[in-house]
Amino acid sequence: MSSRLTALTTFCVVAFAVMATLTAAVYASDAVFERQQRRHVDVFSHRALLRADLVTAEAESALRELMSYSDAPCTSEHTQRLRHVEEQYRYIREVATTDGVRLHCSSQRGTIDTALPPPEWTYAQSFTAWHTEVGRPGTERRMLNMRLGNHVVVIDPRFYLDIVPLDDTIELTVLETQDGAVISSWTNTDHALVRAALQRTSGSPYFEGRYYVVERSQRYPIAVVAYEPEERMRRNLSAQLRTMIPPALVLSAIGTWLVLRWRRKLRTPRNAMLQGIRRRQFVAWLQPLVSLESGRCVGAEALVRWKLEDGTIVAPDTFIPMAESLGLAEPITDQVIRSVFEGVGAVLARRRDLHVSLNLAGKDLAGTRVLETLKANLAKYAVHAEQIWFEAIERTLMDTASSAPVLEAFRAAGHRIFIDDFGTGYSSLSYLQDLPVDGIKIDRAFIRSLASGEEMNKIVPHIIEMARSLDLLMVAEGVETEAQAQYLREHGVQFAQGWLYAKAMPADEFLRYLEREAARTRET
Repeated sequence: MSSRLTALTTFCVVAFAVMATLTAAVYASDAVFERQQRRHVDVFSHRALLRADLVTAEAESALRELMSYSDAPCTSEHTQRLRHVEEQYRYIREVATTDGVRLHCSSQRGTIDTALPPPEWTYAQSFTAWHTEVGRPGTERRMLNMRLGNHVVVIDPRFYLDIVPLDDTIELTVLETQDGAVISSWTNTDHALVRAALQRTSGSPYFEGRYYVVERSQRYPIAVVAYEPEERMRRNLSAQLRTMIPPALVLSAIGTWLVLRWRRKLRTPRNAMLQGIRRRQFVAWLQPLVSLESGRCVGAEALVRWKLEDGTIVAPDTFIPMAESLGLAEPITDQVIRSVFEGVGAVLARRRDLHVSLNLAGKDLAGTRVLETLKANLAKYAVHAEQIWFEAIERTLMDTASSAPVLEAFRAAGHRIFIDDFGTGYSSLSYLQDLPVDGIKIDRAFIRSLASGEEMNKIVPHIIEMARSLDLLMVAEGVETEAQAQYLREHGVQFAQGWLYAKAMPADEFLRYLEREAARTRET
């Protein structure tokens, strides 16, 4: 065989091997990509159905609660009842009263006289529903109205699909199953396609030009239809191979593999935190607060923890600075408040001598939004406002002109305000008397110094004397020894927390802690 023929044969074999490898790699990458797309469709259709069931169930609960009202409609008492229901339920945006022909009064607009539009569809057990347009011309929004008996609740349809996808690989729609009326959908969804998918008798995912999933509710006549957009469907394999040039074959195969690997592993901190918020992974742990005089637990400080799906607990020092920089501190605060009431709301209602302290982040001190979040929980669990204390970190209070009115609003609502980590800021002595606060928390660094030498010990007496002169309550953090507790008790500090008494713990462990303390008290 001549050298020329050998070279040609070798080239053909290598070229065939390269092309075969590249074809397999591109085909495999497309298959993996398609399966990933379909997993997104499956996952988000299921999440959307859970959300749709949740929103519909809340509307039903609100309407059934209103059915119990039998007094005269549109009175002051009735209007207050409508507003209470609106505030109590998360997804309700307005509540109205009707005689079946016209709307007569509303929680938002007071007395009205508006004709009742014909229903778009009817649920079982006399539920009817229709859409209306609200807002100024050019900025209208569609709102969903649901009626049972003499009351109507209004819901923003966007709540039905209030989930965040990882990318733009799916389209979602929520429909009414009897007539195929669209309740809510994402912007680019093709309504004709989703109605056709709904009419299929099979409930299994199927492929018909693109991948479809139909999720039907077991509780309500609603369904979620999800599909992959046409521009994201499987790419033409032969066309891709024809456009590739030989020098880029291997590089393209490696690049495809790396890109797919990178996409699967890509999880930005913001996405991870948003996912944690959606899944309510931010929970409150409680560290007991003890009266130094009696030695009994009188409350607890709520400390946020991030509980991952695998059970790993992330400490706040790791994620709180990131949450504040990403503007996500407020929803985390809301989850902590909800977690506190779900965990210990019942025991707070039974024991009025107990309280829980909540920490205020920087943005929480920009206004009174937290009070609005807290209001519904106080009413739901029958907890008194004075049982919820707030702690503001000293360094966030430097601007007393803006901080003082906000703190005053919290106190006016019945809550006590403490300055956390006191003594670690810059101007404690100069601005403390200008702030409307009830007490201070002596930072653990100063408590630790009680056993570190005579020179450092001079700081704590100075802080205590200053607080006493201003008639402020005192909480000592980081108490770890009985000697520290005895010193603080003798110098008039009222409360303490630290490992001498207990570490921070989940709510169920805190309840057992209270039970053990109560048992010891009965024995003595």
